[in-house]
Amino acid sequence: MREYMIYLIEEEFARHYFGREGMFYNLFAEYNVARGELKSILSKQINYITKPIPAIHFNQYIETELKNKTSYRFTHEGHYIEGQNGESIATLSVSERNLTLLAKGKYEAEMVCFELLKQWDSRFLAVNVQQASFGWISPVKQRKFV
Repeated sequence: MREYMIYLIEEEFARHYFGREGMFYNLFAEYNVARGELKSILSKQINYITKPIPAIHFNQYIETELKNKTSYRFTHEGHYIEGQNGESIATLSVSERNLTLLAKGKYEAEMVCFELLKQWDSRFLAVNVQQASFGWISPVKQRKFV
């Protein structure tokens, strides 16, 4: 099973750290193993660089976008999406500062989730600590100055 923690990064940090996403990954990975006072400090740093996710509006958005799909349902665990022939499954749950995406099988169901996230906001950063992978859901566009 693949597990992604997805954070909505504040615009100034998303632009400033574009191309250096590893710094975000290190922060989130360190937070996962930290204890005591260090965990409290890292939590404050994460809260500073991330935006809260408006759960009610976000859930309504997902439901509106997927309500006509037979492979979608909303459960107590979150938004459940099944790919064609049941070969992929993804569950997207919302908390105040992050989303959790659990996926298994092929990648079809999680790609549906990622596409919806791209449409919502381009500053989502997905982190998979178990596989040491991370990246923007949609690359942050850089301004070009002439």
